[in-house]
Amino acid sequence: MSERRTANGNKPSRGQIDEEAEFHDRRFRYGHQVAGRLEKWIVSLSPSMPNLKGRLLTALGQIEGKQICELGCGGGGLTRELVIRGARVSASDISAEALSLTRERNKEFIPGQLDVQQMDASNLPYNDQSFDLVVGVSILHHIDISKAAIEVSRVLKPGGKAVFIEPLAHNPVSNMWRRLSPSARTQAERPLSYSEIAEMGRHFRTVDCHEFALLTLLSSFVYLITHSHKAKMRSAELLSRLEPAFLKICVPLRRYSGAILIEFTK
Repeated sequence: MSERRTANGNKPSRGQIDEEAEFHDRRFRYGHQVAGRLEKWIVSLSPSMPNLKGRLLTALGQIEGKQICELGCGGGGLTRELVIRGARVSASDISAEALSLTRERNKEFIPGQLDVQQMDASNLPYNDQSFDLVVGVSILHHIDISKAAIEVSRVLKPGGKAVFIEPLAHNPVSNMWRRLSPSARTQAERPLSYSEIAEMGRHFRTVDCHEFALLTLLSSFVYLITHSHKAKMRSAELLSRLEPAFLKICVPLRRYSGAILIEFTK
């Protein structure tokens, strides 16, 4: 299997993993910090992607009583949705600040229904075949996915499923936006390509991909014209409703979507 590389073409190092932790500690403590007014303006143009949690929860289906491993839990928003729906969740993140927010937001579920730990998602401390489901939003493109694929497959029970939402690497507009806002992310972060998804899929019985956030990229242009975050969000919500029919007809354009929902079945 090919190794995950950083934007410079190098395998993520221990130092870069520590950099990821420090970067996200700052982000969860102070919010997004970008260098200069121009980059701040560029970041403000980032397209809206409505209902990410809803997409993932729909893909998971009935989760009551299921054992779920959540990777990259961030501030615990998805975590809360999972435990409210009756799942037993082991949530993790590389950022101590993020985990503090997760614990505070979900303290009534700890320890009975929720366990929260700091860890690298490519080196999981759980026993083999511990989970019915593994989930994550915008986590794989931060880590060594060659190791993560092995670990996710290892901790899943036979027939278990891993569901991730990730940025996709093939849209030139999205890639330009990322290049023009380098301080908004770490050196090791890079969106996923189809070839990397296929390589990761070798550790699973089936792989299903559902692209989205192509038409919603136009919400950036709405903001450019209106300078209104509300208008950007409303346009993205409208475009997201039109998008399934558009992508069903324009199949070759799916690869240029801004994001992808991936389902790996063991």
